[in-house]
Amino acid sequence: MVKRVNEADNEPALFYFHPWEVDPGQPRPQGLDAKSRFRHYINLNRMEGRLAALAADFAWDRMDRIFLNKP
Repeated sequence: MVKRVNEADNEPALFYFHPWEVDPGQPRPQGLDAKSRFRHYINLNRMEGRLAALAADFAWDRMDRIFLNKP
């Protein structure tokens, strides 16, 4: 999707992730419902690789330089 936005729409793409999403060893409190457990812990072990692939596949810069200096 990022590639499509960059190439077809000629626009920068932005994504956000939470710091805890890159920590598969984070504490796991007891008493969380199934929805919360799923949302917070599914695929944590894959996030680092996904971020590395994004970093390698695309050019990155600060938001102010990307969005404020657009032609």
